[in-house]
Amino acid sequence: MSDPSRPPASERLAKLAEVVAKDFASTGRILSFDEWFELLLAEPRIHARNSAQYVRDALDYFGRSQVRTPQGTVNRFNLFDRSFDDGPRLVGQERGQNELYEVLDGYCRLGRIDSLVLLHGPNGSAKSTLLECLQAGLEAYSHTDAGIMYRFAWVFPTREKGGSGIGFGAAPLREILGEESFARLNGDVIQARLTDENKDHPIFLVPRASRQELLREVFADDPEFVVPYTIRNGDLSARNRKIFDALLAGYQGDLRKVYQHVQIERLHLSRTYRCGLVDVEPKQAVDARSFPVTGDKAFSHLPASVAGQVLYGTQGDLVDAQRGVISFSDLLKRPYEHYKYLLTATESAHVVLDHLLLGLDVVFTGSANDINLLEFRARRAAEYQSFRARLDLISVPYLLDYRVERKIYQEQVGDLLRGVHIAPHVPRILALWGVMTRLRQPDLAKYSRKITDAMKRIGPLEKADLYAYGRVPSGLSSEEARELLAAVPTMYAERFEHAVAKSQGAEHILGDYEGSFGASVRDLKNVLLAAASKLGSESGSDSGVGAGAGLQRGDNGRTVTVPALFEELREFLGDAVHHGWMHLAQTESGFHHLDGEGSITEFAYERWLDLSDREVREALGLVHEDRYLDLFRKYVIHASHFVKRERMFDELTGKLADPDEKFMRELEKAMDPHAKDGFRQDILARIGAWALSHPHEDPDYPVIFADYFSRMREDYYRQQKETVRKGIDTLLELLKQDELPEFDLAATEKHKAKHALEVLLGEHDGDERRERHTRESLNQTLVELSKRRY
Repeated sequence: MSDPSRPPASERLAKLAEVVAKDFASTGRILSFDEWFELLLAEPRIHARNSAQYVRDALDYFGRSQVRTPQGTVNRFNLFDRSFDDGPRLVGQERGQNELYEVLDGYCRLGRIDSLVLLHGPNGSAKSTLLECLQAGLEAYSHTDAGIMYRFAWVFPTREKGGSGIGFGAAPLREILGEESFARLNGDVIQARLTDENKDHPIFLVPRASRQELLREVFADDPEFVVPYTIRNGDLSARNRKIFDALLAGYQGDLRKVYQHVQIERLHLSRTYRCGLVDVEPKQAVDARSFPVTGDKAFSHLPASVAGQVLYGTQGDLVDAQRGVISFSDLLKRPYEHYKYLLTATESAHVVLDHLLLGLDVVFTGSANDINLLEFRARRAAEYQSFRARLDLISVPYLLDYRVERKIYQEQVGDLLRGVHIAPHVPRILALWGVMTRLRQPDLAKYSRKITDAMKRIGPLEKADLYAYGRVPSGLSSEEARELLAAVPTMYAERFEHAVAKSQGAEHILGDYEGSFGASVRDLKNVLLAAASKLGSESGSDSGVGAGAGLQRGDNGRTVTVPALFEELREFLGDAVHHGWMHLAQTESGFHHLDGEGSITEFAYERWLDLSDREVREALGLVHEDRYLDLFRKYVIHASHFVKRERMFDELTGKLADPDEKFMRELEKAMDPHAKDGFRQDILARIGAWALSHPHEDPDYPVIFADYFSRMREDYYRQQKETVRKGIDTLLELLKQDELPEFDLAATEKHKAKHALEVLLGEHDGDERRERHTRESLNQTLVELSKRRY
């Protein structure tokens, strides 16, 4: 039975119709030419822009934020975060975003689009994601007031309501309308309505000479805006030109009457309907074609002067993409003959079809695999040189900052593994492992001799930490640390000789930049999926990293643990036939050493143990990082005054006093037992070097001085090792039986153990940790820690 308290369906439909009608009217969906012309005069920047200006404006519309990268602080364009929909966002790749914006800005300053933006990189490096986010942003932008744009259609009314046929100035309908537009006529008095698949800009309806004079006038006070070449000189498509000329002739040159037939309609970009946003997959087919349409029924009711001409329609990817963006996926996988027309199309803004010349207002983008780009360059050198001049190459490498890549797994793992629990540190360790497969040993010849020794200490783990946190290897002097931090931006952009991997008698040529090879995010997502698919099985391994790594069933489902993850990573490494980078020769510093002692797999597993060890210590209340930090902050203040030879204000006495020499020496001894003269100056210089690459950020002392903090922490750990061992044993007992016999522990110790268990399981009141253990994953972690560390 229907609920009498709810409105009937008819009332709901009436309200819905009212909302749609209001929205239709308020958004300016249908205008006459006169109304559009008023908008042009009021906001010329919006209504006289080409596709490149439109895309750049969309990036500006969603704003930008500042993010830190190994090269320093850079802009991130918020469009790629996709707050306007729930699609997958682009994580990282700020360098590519900024290069894309610079190319678009160059088009805008030049006033024309004269090249194709080609994103290149290894498989799975987010090239397609970047272009997909761009198109999604443009679609959302086209529904905003700032992103408004228009196209037009031709409207031909009947002679009278219910009548048939049309003539120029035919009575009685024209006498009734007078000088009014036909744009808003009801359907029953419209004999024919011709839409334009080419989406011609309404400004093309203004004759070119008058248009150029108009544009000079409306932009006289806006010299920064470069009126695009297509807006100044573009023309109607062939069919629209014939219709326009026929109407003008039929009305004896009365342009006002021609404009009566123009219906301006709002243009919304759409990926689904391929309106201004088009993806072109590799195929052996033309991207546009023309065909005669005069015989079609839609054209049978046109005025004789129009219908008597041969009219052509157009269709294809280039036509669908007009006024927007076209993306050629894996462009270089196509036969060269199928895209060489782009050489002239991008430069001249038109393409020759069978029956006509098609003018273009499209931002050309594409993606290509590095391997295909290398092959094209090597095998078709002459064609590549011609094509290269029309390309804006933007590299999209694999991510090199595991802090950033971790976000991908954290954000997308819910969609990938519904109903599966991910144990703490899985995303971080997976990201770290992946990044280490992509790193290369620095070329010492490119760096100052001051840091040669420091550079020799950099292995894949140290380099990953340097990129992610600005953390320098332990054992460096303050001067070496300072110089090394200053060299990070150069290191991040370093170019190398092309890597060569040999396998089965063949050579695999890999990229010449860091992040051009290695495990992709796509590969590592598959590793996660594989681990999840095997949940519930038992591992038969009892040796090596990750031994005894049973895949666990959690409290509310199933859990993927770090040891389980490493089982899958080893299986992944066994598929070297399909991954050329796995055959790279390892270096003395450990780069490309994938498994075994001293490998990236060993490093990543030990990092998990480090994180878990600290996690347990914190839960047991045995880590006092804030104490180290407070002491160090105090030390920096005293050292700064000492170096500047300034006295300090003593809050206890209320008087000026010298820096506390005893306090500084005691802390220096804990940080570096071999500290030499100038240690304090080096500390301050190291902070200054870090600040250069992290402007507008407070100094992160635990990161800048990770080596010193590590020494202080290790000393404290040594003192507390036996306490931690007992704590782990107690937690394991609690996990087994939930209660401890009263005589085993004092009440305070029992309370502390239960509190630690609640914290690790995420059950403690006020605990807002994103990652939590299940009982099974915690048990496995504690067993591994006990076996390997205690």
